[in-house]
Amino acid sequence: MISEEIVVFFVLGLLIGSFLNTVIYRLPIILGYKPPKHPFKKYNLIYPRSHCPKCKSKIPFYLNIPLLAFVFLRGKCFKCKEKISLQYPLVELITGTVFTWVAFNSFDLTQSLFLCFFLSCLIVLSAIDLRFKLVPDTISLSLIVLALLYNYLIRPNIFLDSILGAFIGFSFFYLIEKFYRFLKDKDGLGRGDAKVFSSMGALMGWQSLPFILLAGTLLALLSALFFFLISKRKLIDLKAETIPFVPALSFGLLINLF
Repeated sequence: MISEEIVVFFVLGLLIGSFLNTVIYRLPIILGYKPPKHPFKKYNLIYPRSHCPKCKSKIPFYLNIPLLAFVFLRGKCFKCKEKISLQYPLVELITGTVFTWVAFNSFDLTQSLFLCFFLSCLIVLSAIDLRFKLVPDTISLSLIVLALLYNYLIRPNIFLDSILGAFIGFSFFYLIEKFYRFLKDKDGLGRGDAKVFSSMGALMGWQSLPFILLAGTLLALLSALFFFLISKRKLIDLKAETIPFVPALSFGLLINLF
């Protein structure tokens, strides 16, 4: 039964990951962070259906199968032959792996589904933060509210820790942001990081925040060093005024969940 659940969660993760790619691409456009480059009068997360960002050709359902379609098409659009970004299979694979990991750790169904939803939102935020250095409030603030509500209804014994976690998580990054601005007279830390860290505190309780921060900071430093040494095109721009930190925090949360 456990092995069947793992397979189901992996396949579900691949399918959800395919939708997350749509959210990652379209949400910044819908919110006005990225200029629209499409001819569609109606444009949201559902309509129009999946299409090539370059030639705008609608993708047939049989060429929209997670992972397999990318391999079958050899990473190119079926019509214009434009290269498909590696983001698409990576997000699908990461989501499938995360869902599998949740199922493997034998949480009850309610907890498993909520964690899958929460982590899916973090995958979206991480990808958008990496690409645009943006953390949409639409998602981050919703996660704080949903995490508090989840603990109030499902885990009332840690609800107070959850409230404190949300407050401390936001306050920590907020104070660092203000202190940095006082010293340098410029922004060095995005407010979005504070909201995401707050949502993690709301989910896990204040006691987990130091471990999440430590794991996230170590990953960010190792990633920066790794790409600085071996790549001309760095994943993290060390000279940028703001560093995308949501992916590292998300990794820290994932480690501390299990």
